[in-house]
Amino acid sequence: MEWVQALTVIASLTAVIGIVANLLNKRIDDLRQDVDRRFSEMDKRLDRIEQDIREIRQLLYKIFELPQKGEK
Repeated sequence: MEWVQALTVIASLTAVIGIVANLLNKRIDDLRQDVDRRFSEMDKRLDRIEQDIREIRQLLYKIFELPQKGEK
């Protein structure tokens, strides 16, 4: 194998590895964005659940006429 052929093979392999690395990086970025979006949605849902629990607790205090914390 001549040195020109060796350089051609090395350049081709470098290009293929570069393309694969670029595609892999893009997939990782897409995955990261998807995970961030899902965590954001989960945070919103948890906030809504906490708010609903507070409202239920307040209604139960009113129904059973139990003093809330801090009231004596």
